[in-house]
Amino acid sequence: MFVRPAALGSAVVALLASALVSGCSGGSAEPTSAKSPPPSAQEVAYYRCLEANGVILEKRDDGQLRVDKDRFDADVETKAAAKCVDQLPSEQAAAPAPAEFLAKARKLSACVRENGFPGYPDPDPKTAQVELTAEQQPTYRTPEFQAAAKKCSSE
Repeated sequence: MFVRPAALGSAVVALLASALVSGCSGGSAEPTSAKSPPPSAQEVAYYRCLEANGVILEKRDDGQLRVDKDRFDADVETKAAAKCVDQLPSEQAAAPAPAEFLAKARKLSACVRENGFPGYPDPDPKTAQVELTAEQQPTYRTPEFQAAAKKCSSE
């Protein structure tokens, strides 16, 4: 799963949201029954650029790189994303999410709303990705949101 490069800020928050949503499926961004395609050279270059600029990454079992959600720093991420914007992979059509994964993403969104963030959006019904507007982003870059999301992803 990859974030659409609509806006730099949304890419940062979407990466966090993707990482948080993945927590409810056993630590991978895709359900364990589905295999992700190997990362493209462009994706690897983008993530390596983020890493070179201070973002801590982890490598999933399927070879995909992602931001380490346990050591996420929004300020470092924002600065790194600004430096790496020219390496963002081109927009890719998102594959439909399996029903089980979509159900888990909806459950996560509902839990986050119940835990102090009533405006948190539902995931896209086709891709299960949570899209955040520029106005919503500051709300979800807080330690309080990270704590709520961590709690919900463990449930």
